[in-house]
Amino acid sequence: MATVVTLPRLSDTMEEGVIAKWRIKVGDKVKRGQVIADIETDKATMEFESFDAGTVLKLVAPEGEAMPVGAPIAVFGQPGENPDAAGAPAKAEPAAPAKTEAKPEAAPAKPVAPEPQPESKDEVAAATGDESPAPKASTPATGPEGQVDRGRIPASPVARRLAREHDLDLGQIQGSGPHGRIVKSDVEQAIAKGPTARPVARGPVGPAEHAPAVSLAAGTPAAEVDEFGRPYISRPDRTVKLSQMRKTIAKRMGQAKREIPHIYLTMPIVMDKAVALRAEFNLSVDGTKASLNDLVILAAARALRKHPRVNAYYTDNGIVERGDVHVGVAVALDDGLIVPPVRFADQKTLKQISIDVRDLGTRAKEKTLKPEELTGSTFTVSNLGMFGIEEFCAIVNPGEAAILAVGAVQDEAVVEDGKLVARKRMRVTLCSDHRVFDGAESAKYLQTLRKLLESPLSLLT
Repeated sequence: MATVVTLPRLSDTMEEGVIAKWRIKVGDKVKRGQVIADIETDKATMEFESFDAGTVLKLVAPEGEAMPVGAPIAVFGQPGENPDAAGAPAKAEPAAPAKTEAKPEAAPAKPVAPEPQPESKDEVAAATGDESPAPKASTPATGPEGQVDRGRIPASPVARRLAREHDLDLGQIQGSGPHGRIVKSDVEQAIAKGPTARPVARGPVGPAEHAPAVSLAAGTPAAEVDEFGRPYISRPDRTVKLSQMRKTIAKRMGQAKREIPHIYLTMPIVMDKAVALRAEFNLSVDGTKASLNDLVILAAARALRKHPRVNAYYTDNGIVERGDVHVGVAVALDDGLIVPPVRFADQKTLKQISIDVRDLGTRAKEKTLKPEELTGSTFTVSNLGMFGIEEFCAIVNPGEAAILAVGAVQDEAVVEDGKLVARKRMRVTLCSDHRVFDGAESAKYLQTLRKLLESPLSLLT
């Protein structure tokens, strides 16, 4: 009997995923444990090993389209079996219209609430080629589970919403999904090409987000000219598809700014001795090259020993002070940001932290980190000094109480004993959850951090 393969949950926070690449095709024989797809999750792109064996009868999920965890993605079975008999298409297309025309007397006892009138008219018009609604538009037919059959154009809910927001006619869009179903990527391509046959104005001028409907087409000369009389040329907007990682970042950072009352304290730290120690360390110790950021991570972890309240998080039942110190290191990727933790950082040597940070950073950029290597941080260090940023404020990760924002080490003029001297200084900002601790505790933590970095030999003991 045919078996439906569903999208697995590859991380504890994964709610949906994208088939980045299929490793199999219809007709292939698959063994248990064989890698059949690369799946993009909210944290990384991971290989998916099949739990089932058999011949690939159908690939339900297209590459590049987001699907919820548990959604059918493929059908395995014996050669010659009917893949639709396994029920995969019905599950993969929850928003598809009914296969047969529903009869009025077969309508459910409770009337189905009609969609907003403008949308219903548009869908009927797209299916019939007539701008006037069908005679029975006021009592739309219903499909499975009481869904409204709107115009007989198969499209996913996300595709319908995007088409409505950008004033596009679904009837003018070619579907690439199963059975010709219009999916999100089809609508995005239509958006990039510009408006279709749907009328531009059906009423008063809308809000600012509808401005592209009346803007100049790409490549069209504008009325304005430069000092030489040459007209400016209009260039098109570009919609960048959200990756699963970017969706998660947007969700979690929005949650953090809404729920966490942030407090920010900045302190300059003289780094002359730390810079000298790092140079001598790299000359003397084989096997690795420590960076100043490695020293900051070690110092931040040791300071958390003396200030356990900073290594905590807020709950409605109380403040939880973590026993272990796992320092998350923010790693910037092309499509987002991840924070793999250096575990037990307060107990490790500078050499071991340097090795761990490089290994995590390399595999993060290759997207080969395991799910368990991306969770569990109790405190985070975010360093933008390599970009020349002097100081900045960061957003506290949900589940933590603080994040240390680290700026660049720069030569500055400093007054010492009445004399002007040059010093290498670095500014750090502790961004913390005001529900967990107050400004005084933040200041004490920064004082401890500064003492460790300005007398760095203590970090080697």
